[in-house]
Amino acid sequence: MRAATLLIALTTLAPLAAGAQDAARAVRVQGTPPTIDGVLDDDAWRYAPPVKDFLQRNPVEGAAPSESTEVRFVYSDRDLYVAFRGYDREPGRVYGRLVRRDQRTAADYFTLFIDSFHDRRTAFEFSINPSGARRDVFIYDDGGGRDDSWDPVYDWATRTDSLGWTVELRIPFSQLRFSGTESVVFGVRIRRSINRRNEEQNWPFFPRDQAGEVSRYGELVGLSDVPTPRRMELLPYTAGSAAFSPAVLGDPFATGEEASVRMGGDLKLGVGSGLTLDLTANPDFGQVEADPAVVNLSAFETFFPEKRPFFIEGTNLFQFGMTPPERNEFGGGRGDEEGLVYTRRIGRAPQTDADDGGGYAEDLRQTTILGAAKLTGQAGKGWALGLAQALTARETVRIVDSLGADGRAPVEPLTSYTAIRAQRTLRRGRLTYGAMLAGVVRDLNDPAFDELHTRAFSGGVDVHGRFGGDRFVYDVALLGSRVEGPVDALIRTQRRSARYFQRPDQTHARLDSSRTALDGFAAYAHLAKAVGFATWNLFYGTRSPGFDINDLGFLRQTDLHVQAVEAELRWLTPGSVFREFEWRVEERAEFTYGGERTRTTLETRLSGDFLNYWNLNLNVERAFPALATRLLRGGPALREPGAWEWRLGGRTDFRRPVSINGGVTREWEDGTGAGQWRANAGVRLRPPGSVSLSLDGRATWETNDRQYITQETVGDSTYYVFGRLERRELSVTLRADLALSPKLSFEFYAQPFASVGRYAPLKLAADPKAQRYADRFDGLDVDRATRPGGDADVSLDVDRDGRTDFTFDEPDFRLASLRTSAVLRWEFRPGSTLFLVWQQDRRDETTLATGSPFGAIGDGFSAEGTNVFAMKIAYWLGL
Repeated sequence: MRAATLLIALTTLAPLAAGAQDAARAVRVQGTPPTIDGVLDDDAWRYAPPVKDFLQRNPVEGAAPSESTEVRFVYSDRDLYVAFRGYDREPGRVYGRLVRRDQRTAADYFTLFIDSFHDRRTAFEFSINPSGARRDVFIYDDGGGRDDSWDPVYDWATRTDSLGWTVELRIPFSQLRFSGTESVVFGVRIRRSINRRNEEQNWPFFPRDQAGEVSRYGELVGLSDVPTPRRMELLPYTAGSAAFSPAVLGDPFATGEEASVRMGGDLKLGVGSGLTLDLTANPDFGQVEADPAVVNLSAFETFFPEKRPFFIEGTNLFQFGMTPPERNEFGGGRGDEEGLVYTRRIGRAPQTDADDGGGYAEDLRQTTILGAAKLTGQAGKGWALGLAQALTARETVRIVDSLGADGRAPVEPLTSYTAIRAQRTLRRGRLTYGAMLAGVVRDLNDPAFDELHTRAFSGGVDVHGRFGGDRFVYDVALLGSRVEGPVDALIRTQRRSARYFQRPDQTHARLDSSRTALDGFAAYAHLAKAVGFATWNLFYGTRSPGFDINDLGFLRQTDLHVQAVEAELRWLTPGSVFREFEWRVEERAEFTYGGERTRTTLETRLSGDFLNYWNLNLNVERAFPALATRLLRGGPALREPGAWEWRLGGRTDFRRPVSINGGVTREWEDGTGAGQWRANAGVRLRPPGSVSLSLDGRATWETNDRQYITQETVGDSTYYVFGRLERRELSVTLRADLALSPKLSFEFYAQPFASVGRYAPLKLAADPKAQRYADRFDGLDVDRATRPGGDADVSLDVDRDGRTDFTFDEPDFRLASLRTSAVLRWEFRPGSTLFLVWQQDRRDETTLATGSPFGAIGDGFSAEGTNVFAMKIAYWLGL
């Protein structure tokens, strides 16, 4: 047997000896597979040819590594085995740190990247440090995106010895996606990190100044006669929770106590050789961290990132944004937010209010997801396919009307959400094109739902590529949308902050009160030189006034043309002061479809990494006077003054047990005395052991001379009320992680938050486009504005006739909140997890805007709130 094995090994070595470039070879196990214990004494490893031609990417690009590295691959019908040997002449300085799964930390690392489809666009990352802590990540868009919610089931072990340190891996082929053939080829990349030297070794080597990542991997060959793995995983769960909150006197639905028990599960099933079907029924997300507290005084919706595992993992195909995926600084810097699919629309809180007849209604925080499914993967010849479908229930809530009669009121219709994506990659990953369709269909079987769209469809085609020796990149996309529904729903759509068709001073888009459908389009084009000392970017984007994707997507603004030009000089070779240095200049302009200039800015940025791994950056931006078409919330455009902004930020060496980051921003307007100070600071503590702490603070001191409050129509006149807002805001975020073992961890999160705002004085919009700033407003003195304070309404007598023309709520505010969560996570067997969770949400809000945010922070600790205790057990079954 041993002689036959040796003959096979010599045969497999021959092609490598003949000069095969950037190719690693796997050898089939003959006899007993390796034991995963971190000791590389198994017979199987002796005949596997090592990969050892590593080169540095950091700190000296292209240099020989300071320590030798060897990696070997063997395989069986079911598993891929990997052995890593990191030689080190000072083994006592090999540094590992125990952290929870997927947490980043400064340590020595062995990282394996596998492009199992060999599509040169997607890959799986397995990162292990000497303490056994691991990160596993799904990579997409040729390295442009990463998803650490991907949690495969595999075995690993590490060991430190007199030669350095080792890792052994057993990765079931069922956790990878590929088409079984007589000869399988994977894309592969290997990386070793030596923390004390900030050294990164890579095989194969490719310079940092290159476009693309996965398309530059080497190959893992020698995988022959590997049967297509059976891929079926079942993850049922059982969860229970108890919530305690303050009771509300007289409200029969706010008794202060609530308990529930839930069951559900996920199923992952291989469909053919390249597609995977994910199904979920009654999903539970009780262990998901709460969103941070915010005070949103703008006209636009706040974006919160998706945190629910089912909607994160494997959804890269459905990320069709409004700007290029890899250069998202244009388009307002929101390339990772605005797009055709925003999965937090699925299962959100009901969109309509219950008609409680003047009584009480049950509070429903989210709609029920009856089921959801995703079909994703490769369909051959470079095609990637994705289909996502979710169904949410028709929701009603219990009510008690003013006479004490019980009943139920509808708040959300039965709704279907669908997204379909097809994408093809050619020219070894240098060209990708595709198309996407998204749709929402609602069953509006009740007049209560007349404010919602019956159907909403959107879609687009996109092309992304590289040319000119991979020095240049381009991105082009064309999108379209259509929404349909009752007249009331379309009137609301036209009046929303994304478009404001009711604006009285525009003619290019007008509100149509008889409309039952709305169509629109959007597009962008981007061309860039991405490699070299001097780089540049050109961008143009457009969104027609009728474009609307917010039923399933996320969009802040339409009626927009945007143009941007950027140039950058980069010094990437270490010098006497800096390791890297960059200087960037950008010009940007925005216009409406009516030719109104809404933004013109010039910005320059300096950024440098010092030899001691500290970083410092400085931004200076000039915004020129422009028209604010949304400031009056559907009223006429208002001419805004120019402004200056500078930002200074930096960080210390992130590898150290204590690292600090911080920044300060200063804004000021021309001639108004308005402006803003923003400061942030953070500290990361990694003391010896397995505890990690981080503390981040943010403070804002703002004076806004044109903060919109309300508008009211009296007779033939519409009055727009503003205030000069003095706002002080403070938040602190604490995170603590304790890793008791690679499979047992405790996480704690706390965010005290306070915001205090005082409006004084009040004023009306008078001549919004007047040349002199003072002529644009009409001040409201005490003879026209009465503010009793507290919870009493503000009264305005705009024409001084002694009678109140209209009232509105006192706008001053003082908000204090405290959100905390604690999660114990135990992976008691591979893929099976126990969660113990405590979540707390305290909140105190008043119109008495007194004191400082420092004092208000303390109010959050004593405020009444909700406490939730939960337990969840998920049991993994792999078939």
